[in-house]
Amino acid sequence: MLNRSVKLEQIKKHLVEYYAIEDTKVLDRLGYIEAINLPPQHQKSFDFLNNERLAGTMIVVVPDDLWFKGEQPSESNAEGDVILFKQSYFESADNIAWMTHELAHCQKYKNAPEQYEQDSQTYAFQDIVGEYAYPNNIVERYTFTKQFEFLKQEGLSREEIFEMIKKEYEESDLPFFERLLDEIF
Repeated sequence: MLNRSVKLEQIKKHLVEYYAIEDTKVLDRLGYIEAINLPPQHQKSFDFLNNERLAGTMIVVVPDDLWFKGEQPSESNAEGDVILFKQSYFESADNIAWMTHELAHCQKYKNAPEQYEQDSQTYAFQDIVGEYAYPNNIVERYTFTKQFEFLKQEGLSREEIFEMIKKEYEESDLPFFERLLDEIF
């Protein structure tokens, strides 16, 4: 295992390259937390996935004024073993379990790194084909399944989960989510 300072330097270098960060001073404003050390509202997600290989996954907390993903509160870069969270969302309750979802991306990559990119372009349900393979692809099927299983374990009903997710996605994406929820419930 790399020592923390070496790992942080590698993560910062990765962020600069992957996100084309020009002003490296912004890196000092980001928070860096390994998945094993997540605060309680997120630790449940790590525990749920029950995968020690995720312990060193780096969560990067981005101040709201630097956030670049619009309304989306998180993003994973599974290959880099990095998850970005908008600070205000990271500090909240995570009622929709995006941490579970993003950690599941890293887990899926660790399970089969050579297959991850292809799986992200391969439709999960051939009878629900849209213009793009998102969210209806094998990778997202895995990550949303983990997310919804976690929410079910937390006591949410199928209907409650569907109501939350439909606020986040387009109408054309909903058949994919309904199919996943049917499999889980």
